Amino acid sequence: MPGPGSKKQSQRTKGNAKPSSSSEAAKLLLEAGTAPTGFIGFGFQSGSPGYVPVSQSLEDVDATLDPDIRMVLRKLSKKDTTTKVKALQEFSGLCKEKDEESVKAVLPYWPRIYNKMAIDIDHRVRETTQTAMNMLVLRMRKNLAPHLKSLMGAWLLSQCDTYPTVASSAQQAFQTAFPPVKQVDALVFCKQESAEYLVDNILKQTPSSLSDPKTTEKEDMENKYNRVVTSSLLALRKELTSLPSNQTSSLSECMDNLLKDAKFWKHGKSQVISVRAAVYSFLAGLCQTLPEVAVQHSKKVSTHILHNIEETDAVICPCVWESALSLVNYVDDCWKQINVEKAFWPKLRKYLENGCHGNACLMGGDLLPFLSKCPPTLLGEGNKFYTEFFNYMKAGLSKDQVQASVGELGALVRAYLECIQFVLNSTLKTSKDKSFIEIIISDQVMGVLGASLFESSSALHKTPLYSLTGNLITSLESGSDCQECPEVVTNFWKELGISMSEKLASGLSSQESFLTDRLVQFVKCLIYPQSNLKAKTDVKVKVKFASTEVPSMEQLSISKQDRRELTPGAKSFVHLMTIKSFEMAHKSQNRQNLRLFAALIELFPEEETIKEIISNCHGDISTDQSHSSYFVFNVCLPWLHQSQELNDSDSGHLISVICSFIPLLETSVIDTLLEELCKTITSFSVFYRLLSKLLFKQSVGVENWFHSKALEEKIISIAGTVCEESLRSCEEEDHIQQGWDVLTLVLSSGIDRVKPSTIQGILRTIHKSLLDLELKKDTQQADLAVKFVAKATTSFFLHIKDSSMLHAGEELLLSLFGICTDHSFQLLDSTKQEAETAWTSGIGSVVKETGGFLTGDSILNRFKDVVHKQLSRTETMDIFLCLFGSVKKLMEVIKGNVPCEDEAEENPVVSAYLSELFVTTQSAMTKSMAEYCLVSGMLSFCEFPERPNNSLNLTQILYTSLFNTELLMMSSHCYDNQEFLLSVLQDLSLVQVYQKMERRLMIRFSETEKGIEVLTEKVKHLVQGMSRVKRNELINFTMGRCEEDGLLSLCLSHVLPEEWSDSDDQVDVYNLIERFSELTEPHIQILQTVAPRLSLSSLTSLAEVIVARIISCEKEDVMAANGGISALKVFNSMLRCRVNEEMAEFGASILAQVMTWKDQMDDLLLCECNLADVDGVRVLVNVEIVRFLQRAVQYFPEKLSDKAWDFILCTTVSLMQTVDESEALLMTSVPVQDFTLSVCQLVSEIAHAVEDLFPVKQDVYPKNLVTEWEEFFSEGIFTSLLPLFHRVTDNMKKRPLKGNLECLLRGVADAASYCPKQQVLAHKLPAYLIADQLSPLPDTLQSLINHVTPLLMFPHRSVQIAAFHILRRVMPELPAYDKEETTDTEEEQTSKSPPTCIMQILQNKQSMTLTSVLQGLGVDQTFIVEPFTEVYQHVLAYLLSWKLLLTSFRHSPAELRSKYAAYLQEQGCMNQFMSALFRLMPEIPFNKDKTNIFEKVFCLFASGEPSSLEVYELACSVYKDALKRTPALVRLWWKDQDRKSVSFVDRFTSKYVSPALCTEEISSLDAIDKTDVNFTVKTRPSTREVVAIHTLEEVCIEVVITLPQNYPLGNITVSSEKKVGVTSQQWDKWLLQLNIFLQHQNGSIMDGLRIWRRNIDKRFEGVDDCMICFSVLHGTNFQLPRLSCRTCKKKFHSACLYKWFQTSHNSTCPLCRNLF
Repeated sequence: MPGPGSKKQSQRTKGNAKPSSSSEAAKLLLEAGTAPTGFIGFGFQSGSPGYVPVSQSLEDVDATLDPDIRMVLRKLSKKDTTTKVKALQEFSGLCKEKDEESVKAVLPYWPRIYNKMAIDIDHRVRETTQTAMNMLVLRMRKNLAPHLKSLMGAWLLSQCDTYPTVASSAQQAFQTAFPPVKQVDALVFCKQESAEYLVDNILKQTPSSLSDPKTTEKEDMENKYNRVVTSSLLALRKELTSLPSNQTSSLSECMDNLLKDAKFWKHGKSQVISVRAAVYSFLAGLCQTLPEVAVQHSKKVSTHILHNIEETDAVICPCVWESALSLVNYVDDCWKQINVEKAFWPKLRKYLENGCHGNACLMGGDLLPFLSKCPPTLLGEGNKFYTEFFNYMKAGLSKDQVQASVGELGALVRAYLECIQFVLNSTLKTSKDKSFIEIIISDQVMGVLGASLFESSSALHKTPLYSLTGNLITSLESGSDCQECPEVVTNFWKELGISMSEKLASGLSSQESFLTDRLVQFVKCLIYPQSNLKAKTDVKVKVKFASTEVPSMEQLSISKQDRRELTPGAKSFVHLMTIKSFEMAHKSQNRQNLRLFAALIELFPEEETIKEIISNCHGDISTDQSHSSYFVFNVCLPWLHQSQELNDSDSGHLISVICSFIPLLETSVIDTLLEELCKTITSFSVFYRLLSKLLFKQSVGVENWFHSKALEEKIISIAGTVCEESLRSCEEEDHIQQGWDVLTLVLSSGIDRVKPSTIQGILRTIHKSLLDLELKKDTQQADLAVKFVAKATTSFFLHIKDSSMLHAGEELLLSLFGICTDHSFQLLDSTKQEAETAWTSGIGSVVKETGGFLTGDSILNRFKDVVHKQLSRTETMDIFLCLFGSVKKLMEVIKGNVPCEDEAEENPVVSAYLSELFVTTQSAMTKSMAEYCLVSGMLSFCEFPERPNNSLNLTQILYTSLFNTELLMMSSHCYDNQEFLLSVLQDLSLVQVYQKMERRLMIRFSETEKGIEVLTEKVKHLVQGMSRVKRNELINFTMGRCEEDGLLSLCLSHVLPEEWSDSDDQVDVYNLIERFSELTEPHIQILQTVAPRLSLSSLTSLAEVIVARIISCEKEDVMAANGGISALKVFNSMLRCRVNEEMAEFGASILAQVMTWKDQMDDLLLCECNLADVDGVRVLVNVEIVRFLQRAVQYFPEKLSDKAWDFILCTTVSLMQTVDESEALLMTSVPVQDFTLSVCQLVSEIAHAVEDLFPVKQDVYPKNLVTEWEEFFSEGIFTSLLPLFHRVTDNMKKRPLKGNLECLLRGVADAASYCPKQQVLAHKLPAYLIADQLSPLPDTLQSLINHVTPLLMFPHRSVQIAAFHILRRVMPELPAYDKEETTDTEEEQTSKSPPTCIMQILQNKQSMTLTSVLQGLGVDQTFIVEPFTEVYQHVLAYLLSWKLLLTSFRHSPAELRSKYAAYLQEQGCMNQFMSALFRLMPEIPFNKDKTNIFEKVFCLFASGEPSSLEVYELACSVYKDALKRTPALVRLWWKDQDRKSVSFVDRFTSKYVSPALCTEEISSLDAIDKTDVNFTVKTRPSTREVVAIHTLEEVCIEVVITLPQNYPLGNITVSSEKKVGVTSQQWDKWLLQLNIFLQHQNGSIMDGLRIWRRNIDKRFEGVDDCMICFSVLHGTNFQLPRLSCRTCKKKFHSACLYKWFQTSHNSTCPLCRNLF
């Protein structure tokens, strides 16, 4: 760039060939031979491992380097970080894409680049470098060996990079390059070079040498230098420890030189923590691998490590102690190299007395191995060192900062006692110094234990102290080495017993309750040694609030652990404590001593102890009772009586003592005892204590008591008392609450123990009290029971004071919550409201007190289970809304009762619970669903899917997904958990695919359809609320998961935007191409899903890559994985998006390539073969090719050459033969179904182009296309296709129409619907003639009609439409066979049935029922026809039949039309038809684009989907056809309606139909043949007038026909402007006849004019008028006079004569009156 003072240079003109100054200078230098030839980028140094060629100026150097790679390597010389990162990413892509030789050529230059990039300042560059290295070694493998020594040093350094992701990427690359068995060999091969490189970094490099001072900030230089030094030291240690022991000696000299250098030791004193830590770590590795080198430098190493033993930093401390342990273990003379007393001991002492400086959790375990290597005489003779060591360690235990952290304190206590045990064991094995052992036990162990018991502020009881102490003393007392000093242990127990006895004797106040709790805890640890010793290996996340409370004895419950037999000393201690506590409790009535006694007896109920207690109280006894029985009945029970009389709270503790002895009593004694207690206990609280204790006792006596009559009466009595006092609003609230506690306990925990009659008795008691207050009214028994439970629960949670009792009400809360979430409970709204109030208040209390634990048995977790259980039963939206309403209230309660530090953030308990409530369905696409995705064309597959074909519970998946979506929308962190979001998207995709497969079934379940709509909208709303960043993250996460299962790509359609604009950075199409460059099946499916939502430019870029892959594909790779067909699958999906000129060109290029493949590979296409012998992969290949041919015809026919058209048509004929030969497998084989469907779709597209598009776009298609199609190709295709259609429909009559078969049926029907007329008439269907069927039609035509007509009623729309089109083509042929041949003497028929096949449908039972249902509506009402229903099927058949009938009318002669019309009138068909038609047409006939339905051309395609709009449009089309083909019949029906109907039909027709109909009628007159000079027709569209001029010899007849505004319902006006050559009477007669013909004929205006002209022509030809109507042609049936009188020889119309006979009541001639 120009400097600040330079002038701005003007832009170079485009095309200016003059080189810049730098280029010119380079050229001159090259010519002079003074420049480094052809290389730039890294400077010019001798011996450099490689450089980057600048250009192709020197062919001998640059010829081997690919231009793309050269350009990327140039970019790597840039200083910009982003440029380097992108260049490295491009390099990775090139390594994957380029051929092996091109990548191999870069290897000489790579070491230099790698060594530089591996130590770059930016961690992104370093990480991307390792990724590129991984890709390079993946391609090169052994080719990397010659350059390995130049790379290994930096590679090792990168594996020890201080940035974790860089290190892991380097390690991944190393593992990719070398399998585990070869990694050591690689290190051995490069050990010397690697060591030299790393030592060079440590000793010789500086911040200035590693970075450019001119372009790098000083701080960045320092940071880089420190990082390189740290990584080098760690890498050097990694190399030493990784090498085999026999290979490290060769590095001794190098390590020796390193330790000799002062700079190394300077690093050990660095201010940078990571550098110092790395030095210690390296020294530890050196001592372990090369101890001889460490010994040579013993002085420096020992001094550096041991003199810094007091390091406090948590990063350095582990490294210091590792190095210290390694030193004392491998260097024996290390102690001689230091001054222990002055330099080492003071620092170790400081470290110990400060509690390891807060690093005990990290380093506590190192103290024992370090102590084991310290000589006992380190501080002089004797055991002074050990004594001092433990003294300072004990001092560290009392530090406030240590006591504040239970974890630190526990680690220190463990290390302290382990060290004591080691010293004691060592002493016992060597000197057996009893005095020293006694000092350790009394001063150290007793001192720490005493502090934990007697000091209220001590936290030692929270550590494993008691268990470890118990283990220590037990091992001393029972060990074989301790037999010579038993008095030491005895004195320990004696001294401890004396201390505790004195404390107990002094009387314990309530403030000293901690002493009893800790003593009980200590005794418990003696009996159960593992009670607080287990390490917490499984870390579970719990949301919990800190508490400083000491656990009470009730909380110190005894778990099922291994019980240890107490040693004699421990037994005597427990014995003493039990007796002493009993004495103080019994004599002094000390409550704390009673608590202690109860707890000790529960832990250790010893007969000897009881015996001594009894002896002290009562002297010696001589009864048959056991001591336990005597103690309970003669000591405890009297004491309990006394306590209850004094209303003392000690009764509860006495109950605990009594319950402790129950396991020692006989069954009969237990029965007597519990019966006595049941009678004795009057206090609710004491009885509650008894019940709560006995509920956990499993014995015959206890079980008998729970089922006893006495207990039942007791509990029912309590229930009656409590209810009575509660309803009286008694002031004794505590007493009432205690009663509710008893009832709640029985109804929850005791419900499985007591007799059912007890529970029923409680409910009856409560029920009776409610009846007394007249609460029953109209509620049922169940309703009252719920009311009771709700009131009991509400009362319980409103008055409870002890949080430990909250658990008792959880069962009631769960029951009430279950009621509120279960829609099947038939309860009053008020009762449900009370239940809801009860559980919300209850759960609020629990959550507020406990903080919302989410463990397995917590109440919130159990609430979650209830929700999930009810969710699994949900079947309707009402049930779901009821359930989720309760869940929302639950979340509101949790939010309101759990405090949160930051009000702006969501409470962590709420977030965690929402995650717990989320249900993972674990549902996946079944095999049938995957096959449907394949056959329907939603996704492409490389192989036919093989998945489990499990059944899916759609309702459960739907409502579970809806539930999950609602949960996500409730959470403020809903976009953070991508797994949850993907689960919802996956469920939605699954539901939608199932819905498409089972459309006919789904229509029956409107609730499910409604749920799917709601789910779709909510997911859409959820996704639209995402920020761009979150959506990008979800897209990338989903794509990552899609790579595992391609069917998940359907989820992408819900999260991707509808369309990405060119400026949108939500996806980089080039990254997309690179990421999915290998076209595996999942990658193809991802691209197929993403492509429709790409912007046009991105889509074009993707297409360029795909097309290039297809065109460059060799024939052997066409069908291979990641080959040409794989790319074609992607391109096929892109053609469905947007096809512009460029995409069309791409398509034409691909078609040419496909044709080339066909020329090169004869077996590419499966022509004229049986698919039973063909591999499924080849079938899929052909399916993709056929789909491409279909899209070529559909999207870019203008790009297809004549040769391409020939290829497509010939291929279609050949493939159709394959379909015909493989038909036997069609119903069972998915490959055959897929192949057949694709071929049929191709046939449909070609036929559509020829039949529908060619007439309007003739310049797009070849001129001879239609001729070739009709003369050759259509015959080859439809000769097989029409019979196939017949057989497929016949086979599917009894099969469920869903999934693959429905797709197949639609495809075959769509193709068959295009069958040309000549092929229909020349069909090869089997003969099908019905007995007694009198038909003038030929057998082949009648068989066709018999086969096809019933298909109009087929229960699938596509078949109905196909049958309609086939019949539509033959309808014009039927009237030719329907002409009646009669003689003059025979009675002529006045009416005749239209084609019988059509009339059978119009008059069948279903059609008659349909019309009767529709007639129940008003003519202005619209009947909504839902698709996929039977009604839809019948309506469609009815309307299509009428459309065919009207087509037959159109092609029938006037005489036949009149007979058809007469028949329809006689049968009442027209009235039914018009009435039904107006109920099926919409009131306002506009479609979605707001255009009049009557003004557009209506087309029916068999490939379409059924819809209500289609019925509307079809009904409108049929009505329009009826007005055009049978206007006289419609007019007659209209005039017969009531006034309201007449007005509506007139208004509707005038407004919506008549304008379009008039326009079409007049336009058709303009298009008639103009060659007839005697008859001319002119139109006046603006005035709706038609002028007809008929010239005959000297007569010129000119008439003006004016169409009414409501044409054709209104009367047509006929007038004359010119009258030439005829009389006025004759003229008026002709005008009248024309009016009659136009009004009464069922045809167009032109049809009426032709009849009128024919009438005049016959008149001038000499044909006599009928003497009844005085017209040549009859006014309605347009017949000539045929019946003549035998007398007067006058001729009459048969219809006129018949009417004459009817009205005159005789059969005489109207003229001569003779018998006719």
